[in-house]
Amino acid sequence: MANERITENFVRDHFKNDPHFTSIKWEEQKSTNKVIIDLLKGQSKGSGKGNGYPEFIITFPTNTNYLIVVECKAEVTQHKSTDYNNLYDDWNNIYSKLAKEESSNLNNAKEYAVDGVLHYAKALSKEYNVVAIAVSGQTKAELLVTEFYWEKGKDKPTLQTDKQLLSIDDYIQLFKDQSFIQNFYTQDIVYKARYLNEEFNNYSIPEFKRCTMTTAMLLALIDDNFRDKYENIAEIEELGQSIISAVNSVFDKEDDIVRSKTLILRELETILKEPLFTQNTIKNKKNKENNQTLEIIKYFISYLNKNVYPLVKHSNIGYDVLGKFYIEFIRYAGSEQKQGLVLTPSHVTELFCDLAELRENDIVYDPCCGTGGFLVAAMQRMFKMVGSNQKKRENIRKHQICGCELRTDMFTYACASMRFRGDGKSNIYNGSCFNYEKTIADNHKPTVGVLNPPYDVGNVQQMEFIEHTLKTIDPKTKGRVVAIVQMSCAIKNEKELHIIKNRLLAEHHLKAVISMPDDLFYPVGVVTCIMVFEANVPNKGRKTWFGYFKDDGFEKRKNLGRVDARGRYQELKDKLLSAFRNSDEIPGFSVRKEVAGDDEWCAEAYMETDYSTLCDDDFIQTMRKYASFLVANEKE
Repeated sequence: MANERITENFVRDHFKNDPHFTSIKWEEQKSTNKVIIDLLKGQSKGSGKGNGYPEFIITFPTNTNYLIVVECKAEVTQHKSTDYNNLYDDWNNIYSKLAKEESSNLNNAKEYAVDGVLHYAKALSKEYNVVAIAVSGQTKAELLVTEFYWEKGKDKPTLQTDKQLLSIDDYIQLFKDQSFIQNFYTQDIVYKARYLNEEFNNYSIPEFKRCTMTTAMLLALIDDNFRDKYENIAEIEELGQSIISAVNSVFDKEDDIVRSKTLILRELETILKEPLFTQNTIKNKKNKENNQTLEIIKYFISYLNKNVYPLVKHSNIGYDVLGKFYIEFIRYAGSEQKQGLVLTPSHVTELFCDLAELRENDIVYDPCCGTGGFLVAAMQRMFKMVGSNQKKRENIRKHQICGCELRTDMFTYACASMRFRGDGKSNIYNGSCFNYEKTIADNHKPTVGVLNPPYDVGNVQQMEFIEHTLKTIDPKTKGRVVAIVQMSCAIKNEKELHIIKNRLLAEHHLKAVISMPDDLFYPVGVVTCIMVFEANVPNKGRKTWFGYFKDDGFEKRKNLGRVDARGRYQELKDKLLSAFRNSDEIPGFSVRKEVAGDDEWCAEAYMETDYSTLCDDDFIQTMRKYASFLVANEKE
């Protein structure tokens, strides 16, 4: 006899084995979400007035606008109630009749999977964008799957053409909200990095070796031979050497990697000196037990193989996965702020592509590329522009991306990040960008520069990084340079700072300066602005557009950091880019002004206040804060 539990198990196992499963909220037969509970009140599939209880509900902690609902039935004969033989061909006709109550088809929610999931999706679509999945069958071979997308507020859904269970990634693509998708990817990686960080910490692995160890294992997994055989290796020393040999094999397949391969292998080989690779057992600080190092490393490799490796080579993920791991691994080390290392959030690397007005033939240069976040974003953006044209994609990989990184470990991560995306040449140099200025200018001829210089070097040298980048831009092109620096570079009254700013303006146009959110790099406390330059175009007689982007829609959430939980970022970003491209002057948001080197380069100095947005609540809140200040400081 057919059993619906069997069908449910197929669905449950499918999703629980998905690399993204740890970043969703999975609920069965109920929900703890009050909005969902209210929407399903009175939505029993029978004729009664009881509440509705779908088999599975998937929600997303990073955004409250989307959900997935699944309804199962045991028999394929219970898949749908429609009399039509081909649901896919006749869907529009069927549903248009159903919406007008002209047909009895698809309204038997109690007995049929499609009818049931649409019954729930209709109720949930009042507040959510819903992916609705109907599943029936007792074996994987006979399993029937029908998927719909019901957009919030619409009177009917759209049928999707897929007829099998897809990955979580495929389903979130149906929402067509790139901001949500990117944010989901980001938080998914953060979750995995935090989990591994805790696991590494349990075995006293130093923070700065964790990313090196992760990088080595991920690169080794590219090698088919290693991926197939690592579980059968019986000795810890052999496993360590196998990881390095696999990485060497990966790079040996690339004709143009010789220049940097030695440096990369030398950095990765440092993990072999760690106790995890030199001892047979190691104590777990959490449970105080001695564990076999061989099994621990195999567990780490298996976890990465299942949960991370599929993501680092994912064609749709346009950000720096290893950079995210690095941020989480050193978050509690307490020394990165002293070094001035502030890695750029992924939505900002994407914004740089817009501000640089990136084109498919551009050559992009980052003089202090860190883990490669800007270069990864630029490569992915250009890939999208050229589509499936493999010749152009190969040219982008080999000739249109270049960078410098002083630190050997960061250089290794950057090369690894590019290698995961098929860039075997990796035009990234290990050393000071100032020493490579002529090499970059002559050999690569960049048309776009992107950078986030180290902040501990001071205001003047941050601007010198910008000056260096402008010098590398091919003078025969209309080059652009986009940099994010400390706000003090724009407003500090320092003689040496004024000198370099005037020097820049003598040869280049300061096209725009954008004031960024104060907590952009949370938990690191640094206030920044983005500067956009047109290279080799003197500034005299030209105005600068100043934008005030203190609210980017992101909010701080416990254990998540800054997230676009309410889905506001895309709209705010579109407003910013529209004003930037059109040089619009908007009270309280943007202004245009010609400036000199000794002027302040920020919107706050010149922008008109938009009093139209003020209300009584603003006055009340301000007075409350003032009263709290008086009490806290014991003033009358």
